[in-house]
Amino acid sequence: MSVPGTRRFGALAAGFAVLFVASGVNFAFGILFKPILGEFGVDRSTLALAATTSLLVNAFSQPAFGRLVDRYGPRRVILASMALMTLGTALVSRVDGPWQFIALYGVAVAVGYTGCGILSVSIHVRRWFPAERGFVSALVACGFSFGYLALTQVAARSAAAVGWRQTYVLLAAMLAVALAVFVVALRDTPASESPPDDPAPRRAPSPGTPAGHAALDRRAALATPAFWALTVGQMGCGFTDFLMTTHLAPYATDLGMTPAVAANAISLLAAANVAGLLVAGIVAARVGARAALVLTYSLRAAALLYLPVVREPWELYLFAGLFGATFFTTAPLSSTLVGQLFGPAHHGALFGVSNLFHGVAGALGSYAGGLVFDVTGSYRPIFLLAALVVVGSATVTSLARRRGPTVEQSRGRPAARA
Repeated sequence: MSVPGTRRFGALAAGFAVLFVASGVNFAFGILFKPILGEFGVDRSTLALAATTSLLVNAFSQPAFGRLVDRYGPRRVILASMALMTLGTALVSRVDGPWQFIALYGVAVAVGYTGCGILSVSIHVRRWFPAERGFVSALVACGFSFGYLALTQVAARSAAAVGWRQTYVLLAAMLAVALAVFVVALRDTPASESPPDDPAPRRAPSPGTPAGHAALDRRAALATPAFWALTVGQMGCGFTDFLMTTHLAPYATDLGMTPAVAANAISLLAAANVAGLLVAGIVAARVGARAALVLTYSLRAAALLYLPVVREPWELYLFAGLFGATFFTTAPLSSTLVGQLFGPAHHGALFGVSNLFHGVAGALGSYAGGLVFDVTGSYRPIFLLAALVVVGSATVTSLARRRGPTVEQSRGRPAARA
């Protein structure tokens, strides 16, 4: 029996709301970077270690969380993780120095955010909408963008009024209220609608069967060139994502722009991402998730090549619009591509491994931005390097193809474009 449309809509809304609050709180750090820096009196690379540590913890816990979601379902993982994130965010407001901040934000908050972030939510949505081809994942991912947009403004205004410490108290309170709502509103798929343990019967390949056989187990899927082409592309995405979330606001104020202009640019970036996500979802449904990813990376490379020439607020806003159309857009597209290439049975584990490398590269990007600035006094070299990295992402992602029958063909359905 199919799940009623109202329940599917409720599941979609809940996933959107989880990403809204969790992502908005987590990435408020970028707009609070300079106030925290001013109080602790350390250099930028030292404080950037908080984001670097957070991203490394996020990265290396992705495969474990992927397996937990596969085993226990998204709801349990999301609720437990949000509880940890709430506690960690509250304790951040009490730290006495940068290393305590790095430990709490970089470890406790990061573990919590991993479990209630895009990995768990994308699988939650994929299970409620098993036939979706990118648009529904893109729609729920807009929660990330709206959260980033709204809570960046909240954090900027709160920091100006009461300081960064009370701002973290406010953010923790938002998480606590959201958690209470999700205990009631967030639901896993009914047992009758849950994905099977394996998308197709396992069998030994017959002579002449391509290596990309549809009935791959987790280990075999991890050994395919398609998986690693997708993952290497994600690394370029992560490097540039977190270079921007950590350093775009400081870069704007370095140019003589006000903190309000910096906050507006970040909000515009998030708003443009809403449009980017929706357009990418439509494009993915027409030309496939892989092609949509290549186009997304190409636009991002162009935006990063433009960033070093920015001098005026309107130019910063133009960059924010261009980069924002690609920011986080790759996450639902990558999740969709993993599902299309390898099926639902090990979706969480496979996407978790891919996200591990995305997060490691993101940690490198966040730290490299601070280090390059400390050494050269400018962000220009790292921005130009980032553009070249994303050109590489577009190139390798175009190679993310599996030979042999697709999962859909092995189950007797027409194949969707990957």
